[in-house]
Amino acid sequence: MWPFSTKAPLSPDKLPVPDVWTGLKGHDPIGKPMHVRANTAYSKFKGVTGYDHYVAISVPLMDTARDGFPNPGETEELNRIENDISELFEAKRESILVASTTVPGIREYILYTRNPDSVQRKFDNELPARVFTHRTHIKIEFDKDWSRYNKLL
Repeated sequence: MWPFSTKAPLSPDKLPVPDVWTGLKGHDPIGKPMHVRANTAYSKFKGVTGYDHYVAISVPLMDTARDGFPNPGETEELNRIENDISELFEAKRESILVASTTVPGIREYILYTRNPDSVQRKFDNELPARVFTHRTHIKIEFDKDWSRYNKLL
């Protein structure tokens, strides 16, 4: 039966995997240029057992160049936001930050979680105290096989 995959899910007791962040360029589904920064260490696996929910935290950009990508000052602020997201959502390995994408006007931080209810609570109640310079939006979807992550690579 096609497609064949020899990948197996990673056991959560093997976390964390070594970071292997790679920058990629491509296009989003509607053809806009897209920059992807992904931890490709997870590409060897068919997801992580129990981390069945895809989480995208979107941040509309406020200070962009003509091409819609962030200016250096905003890039610094987005790096701080990424650190805040990592500290908040990756605590106790509740979630795993696996990528960020940038299209003109929007940066998205991509995580997988084993506790979507807690992620929603933290997004609603704790993230606004850390990220007050930008508006944030969240999308949580079931994605057991990490197909959304694999499409980024």
